Amino acid sequence: MENYSILIPSYTVGPKAYEKIYDYCHVYGKKAIVIGGARAMAAAKAKLVQALEGTGMTITGFLCFGKECTHEAARRLAEKPQVQEADILFAVGGGKAVDTVKLISLVLEKPYAAFPTIASNCAASSSVSIVYHEDGSFCEFVHFLRSAIHIFIDTDIIAHAPKQYLWAGIGDTYAKYYEVSISAKGEQLEHFQALGVNMSRMCMQTLVEHGEQALEDNIAGIASYDLEQAALAIIITTGWVSMLVARTHNMDYNGGAAHAFFYGLCSLPGFDETQTEHLHGVVVGFGVLVLLIMDGQEEECRKMQEFNRKLGLPAVLKDIDITMEDVKAAAAVMARDEDLEHYPYRVTPEMFIEAAERLNQE
Repeated sequence: MENYSILIPSYTVGPKAYEKIYDYCHVYGKKAIVIGGARAMAAAKAKLVQALEGTGMTITGFLCFGKECTHEAARRLAEKPQVQEADILFAVGGGKAVDTVKLISLVLEKPYAAFPTIASNCAASSSVSIVYHEDGSFCEFVHFLRSAIHIFIDTDIIAHAPKQYLWAGIGDTYAKYYEVSISAKGEQLEHFQALGVNMSRMCMQTLVEHGEQALEDNIAGIASYDLEQAALAIIITTGWVSMLVARTHNMDYNGGAAHAFFYGLCSLPGFDETQTEHLHGVVVGFGVLVLLIMDGQEEECRKMQEFNRKLGLPAVLKDIDITMEDVKAAAAVMARDEDLEHYPYRVTPEMFIEAAERLNQE
């Protein structure tokens, strides 16, 4: 056996999480540059500035990352003097903003802290960037040895974010349990992989228990216990699972048919993932139902189908404005997805079509 290291990021959570910024960041230097989404930085700016008043640490500027996480955007930002002069990068916003800062940290070899302002994905705690081309099409996954030095989750900011982010985040997060556990079925796993697989159950259980109330509290703008638990499942638990099962920088146990379903549909002309019913996590939440049918877990599928209905997530094809003809057109793309290689059966286009047809009969 070779030596290996596991580097799990630490975090602070709560409505006053930013008060701990100095405690965890000052050892890296005095100058911080904030890079993120425009709306995210507007939501977090006052708290960030206030948190560092009188500490000796300063924020040298606020820079918008752009619209897509691209190598070009990262290089453009890395060339700015205020970024080069900073001791530490503050990544503020959603997944694409945080992933862009990760690329900048790689280019400049600077540490970064993450400040997720929405609970829609695990970018803040994962050690991978999903990189796109300038036209918005997928480019590649870039893996990192190190993740954020610390993650600051302000639940008050998240509570006042638009509901659709948490809503989609729930669908994307509970998929982690089913994809990971089915991918690893029958496999002899290393300790870190087994740890991730077993931890993945929390991605589903926490959201089944707290998801519905968390959404209601998000609509009301309340930083409640249920909202906190849901946010931690989406931002932290899923990220830790991803880091563990993909430590060797492959995606064998880190994805599967639910995501393949989404990416297959993205290949269709006119499929716009910015539409509410086509948001990544929303479609993946339906993809879980397809996966469970394919895996022969009929009873579990019906349970999660009912869960989807309670939260307004899709339970049948029409809920994502997709027809069986669309599924058939995308099926070949789905079956080519590399995340399906370690499934305990060979996934075929016919399996996707048959599963979707059965769900469409509801």
